[in-house]
Amino acid sequence: MSTRQIKIADIIAPTFSRVHRAIFDETHNEIWLKGGRGSTKSSFTALQIILGIMRSPDTNALVLRKVGDTLRKSVFATLLWAIDTLGVTHLFSYTIAPPAITYIPTGQQILMAGLDNPQKLKSIKARKGYFKYLWFEEANDFNGMDEIRNVEQSVLRGGELFVEFVTYNPPNDPAAWVNKESLFQPVNRIIHASTYLDVPTEWLGQRFIDKALELKERDPLKYQHEYMGEAVGRAEQIVFHGKWQEKAFETPPTNDLYQSRFFYGVDWGFANDPTAITRCFIVGDDLYIDYEAGGTGVEFEDIPSLFDKIPEVRRWKLYADSARPETISYVKRQSFNIKSVPKWKGSVEDGIEYLKSFKKIYIHPRCRETINEFMKYSYKVDKHTQEILPVLEDSFNHYIDSLRYALNDYIQKKGNGFFM
Repeated sequence: MSTRQIKIADIIAPTFSRVHRAIFDETHNEIWLKGGRGSTKSSFTALQIILGIMRSPDTNALVLRKVGDTLRKSVFATLLWAIDTLGVTHLFSYTIAPPAITYIPTGQQILMAGLDNPQKLKSIKARKGYFKYLWFEEANDFNGMDEIRNVEQSVLRGGELFVEFVTYNPPNDPAAWVNKESLFQPVNRIIHASTYLDVPTEWLGQRFIDKALELKERDPLKYQHEYMGEAVGRAEQIVFHGKWQEKAFETPPTNDLYQSRFFYGVDWGFANDPTAITRCFIVGDDLYIDYEAGGTGVEFEDIPSLFDKIPEVRRWKLYADSARPETISYVKRQSFNIKSVPKWKGSVEDGIEYLKSFKKIYIHPRCRETINEFMKYSYKVDKHTQEILPVLEDSFNHYIDSLRYALNDYIQKKGNGFFM
C-alpha cells in the first residue's frame, strides 16, 4: 500500500510554521508550546514526533504525563490521530497495555508512561537506537524543573541529537513554576504561544467558537485563562484586581497635577530581571502611570540613554532601589538627580497598600510591561489546600517596585496626611 502525499501546511496551523521549520532544520532542541483550549499545540507535537520517527530510523520517542491513567485518552489518542492524518496508518501498530506505538518497517517505538510511579521509568528501554524525542504533555501537572531534569538525565542519552517537547495550558497562578520557567529562553529553546484564534475555524467547528465567545461575554477573566492561555489568577489572588485600568490619556501640565509634580522610580536588575523606570502622577484620588522604560542586560554606560526615554527625567528627582549604591553613584555622576530609597521591615507591603489605596490606577497603553505586571502580580497560594495566603509573590513586580520607590516619601509619611 502506498503512502499518500500530505502537505504539512494543510495539517498544521500557520502559527506553527516557524516552529516546524526549526524542528526540521534541527536548530533548536527544546520546544515549549503553551496555549489555551483549541490551540492545537498537542496535535502539532504528535505530528512532529510521527514525522521524526519516520525520518530518523535509529530513534524512538518517550511521551510522559504526570498520571499514567490519563495517557490512553490523551497523548495515545492524539498520536493515533496524527498517524491517520498523515495517511500512514498501515505503517504503524500499537498496543494498549502497556501503551506503545511501533513503526513497522524498522521496529522503532513511541512509548508512553506516567510519572506517578517513577520506578517504572527506570525500566523503560528502547528495543533499538535511542530516545531522540521526549514529550512532557500537560507539563503544568509536573512538580517543577527538578522533576523534568531527572527525566532528561535518565532518558536523553546514547545519541547526538535530541528534541524535547513541553506542552501545557498555563496554570492560573502567574507564579506557578511552568509560568516562571517560560520567561527564560536559552538559545536552544523556542517558547511559542498559540490560541484558538490562530486555528482555522473549520478545524474547531462553529460550536467551539460560539462557546468561547459566550464565556468571553459572561466571564472575561475565565475566558482569558481557558481560551487565551493567560495566567490571570483567581480574581482574589491578583493583588491589583479591579484596581487598575488600561487607558489612553493626555498628560496634563504640571500645574494641574496633585502636589504639582511627577514621580520617577527605578528598580535595578541585570541578567534575569530588568532595570525598570516608570513615571507617574496623581490627580485627585487617582494614580496615572504614563511612561516606562526598561530591559535586561543593561550595562552601566547604557543606563543614561535608557532613562532619557522618559520625558523630563533629568528635571525631576529619581527615587531608586538602595540595593545598588555603586549604580546610584554612577547615575548621579551622569547629571541625574537620583536618591536612594530606604527599606524597612514591611516596606514592600506598605508600598503595595499605598498603591491599592488609590481609587483607580490608570496605565497608559504604551506601558506594556507595567500592564503585564498589574495583570499577574499575585499572592502566594498553598499548593496543598489552594488557600490564598497573605504573602506577596516575588515575581512580576519590577515595574511595580519602581512605582513604590517613586512614591516612597508619601508612603513613609502616611501618618502625616499624605496617605490617601
